Amino acid sequence: MRNYAGRILIRVPSELHKDLAREAFESGRSINQLCLEAILARKALRRYDPWKAIEEIWRQNRRVKPKRAQLDILRAISEVRHAR
Repeated sequence: MRNYAGRILIRVPSELHKDLAREAFESGRSINQLCLEAILARKALRRYDPWKAIEEIWRQNRRVKPKRAQLDILRAISEVRHAR
């Protein structure tokens, strides 16, 4: 079995690099942390069917007002971003 060093070199457009650097600075994280979070999120969502989930949520929460749902979603996203 092959051994992996745990390092990946990626090339990105300079504008994306600039955006990542700005986001990292503003959030107090490193570019590496942002990239790792994105990779882990992709891995977690690989088998996730968003349409199925949306339909399930809609069916279970027909009485929830759209604005309330939007605020709950934004709060959940914020919590995930701050979980380290």
